[in-house]
Amino acid sequence: MFVAKRYRLGSSLGRGGMGEVFRGTDEQLRREVAVKLLLRSDRDPRAAERFHREARAAARLNDSHVVAVYDFGQHDDGFFLVMELVEGGSVADELTEHGPLSKDRAIEIVEQSAAGLAAAHREDVVHRDVKPSNLLISTDGTIKVADFGIAHLPGEGASTLTGTGQIIGSAQYLAPERAQGGQAGKPADVYALGCVLYQLVTGRPVFTGEHPTAILYQHVDAEPVPPSLERPELAGAFEQVLLQMLAKDPADRPTAAEIEAGALSATTPVAATAPLPVTAVPVTEPVVTRPATSQAQRDRRMTLIAGAIALVATAGAVLAVVLLNDNGTKPPATDLGPQPGATSSTPTSQPTTPSTTTAPTRSEPTQPSQSTPSQTPSQSPTPTPSATPTSTPSTSPTPSNTPSSSPTPSTRSTPSTSPSPTPSNTPSSTPPTTTPTPTAQGNPLAPN
Repeated sequence: MFVAKRYRLGSSLGRGGMGEVFRGTDEQLRREVAVKLLLRSDRDPRAAERFHREARAAARLNDSHVVAVYDFGQHDDGFFLVMELVEGGSVADELTEHGPLSKDRAIEIVEQSAAGLAAAHREDVVHRDVKPSNLLISTDGTIKVADFGIAHLPGEGASTLTGTGQIIGSAQYLAPERAQGGQAGKPADVYALGCVLYQLVTGRPVFTGEHPTAILYQHVDAEPVPPSLERPELAGAFEQVLLQMLAKDPADRPTAAEIEAGALSATTPVAATAPLPVTAVPVTEPVVTRPATSQAQRDRRMTLIAGAIALVATAGAVLAVVLLNDNGTKPPATDLGPQPGATSSTPTSQPTTPSTTTAPTRSEPTQPSQSTPSQTPSQSPTPTPSATPTSTPSTSPTPSNTPSSSPTPSTRSTPSTSPSPTPSNTPSSTPPTTTPTPTAQGNPLAPN
């Protein structure tokens, strides 16, 4: 059978909602073509309009990722449309045969499909029916967008292809704004392509339901399940871009040109990388430099605090040793005073030593005020330790039974430097330089 006395029809390639496609031969140009005929049973005038629309839309486009249209006309009581013959099948066929595809293969299909949509969008043509069966695969692997029968063309107002309350398109790939009865813009094609991508990697549509209305409600209100829950290798920038393509707000979706340019293969989502050239310089400089400086300052402060704590701890330890010595618990190794056996024989041999005059013995630490006056009644006028005032803060808490620990004995031992009778049983007195105990600051190691 010939169509328009030029196209000889062959076997049927498939049948759709508006017509049937046959393999054909252009007898004038000697090339293989696809001839689409409007079904005789469809007498709806809107079907004829769709044929005209598809022919006009395809005629505006010239891209390797769009199925080319060669001719259009009337045949018998219907119409015909002659197109480029694509013999490799469709994406729907590949999905049915191989199930969920690999991420790389899915990206390859979607990027090429986005290239065809971007070409249409540059001409202000919106496809409005993107789905796997309308994405054809040529023998060399090229993906081509087909079937612009319900496309929106530039200069057109509201669609005249449907009756009141009707929505054209496939429910499983319909954008939320279209499900709510709004106009279909270019982002609606990106949303539909996102639905295709979701199905390619998961093997199922984004939303399913027993009735198309239930599916439309989910497009408007429900959030898609992240595909990484089923395939963890899909997590990351790829999944973020995929979910951006399925955003409810059209303004949040990437463009077809961005998908074509490799947004799905990038390491960061498109929306995240767009503002970086503007905000990178003012934002990153203080973030990089200031925390490093403040960290160093905090480290120095912590070092100083740690040193102060160590100093306080050391001072406390020294004070504890002094207090223990004052209470008569000083270790024998620090006892530099006279031994208990020599106390009775040399009670007055110490007046020549300014810091150890009439020091009580270790055997009687609790009664220095009683033993001192009894042993030196006629000696130097050294006052009894009980009258010696305490002058340093470190010895201020010294009990009354240890007055000999006062650090200011030198102020009272000055008269003792005068010659004083030395008992005959003492052959020689201790030189003044043998116990150079500091007189101004006090010595914590002095005998009690």
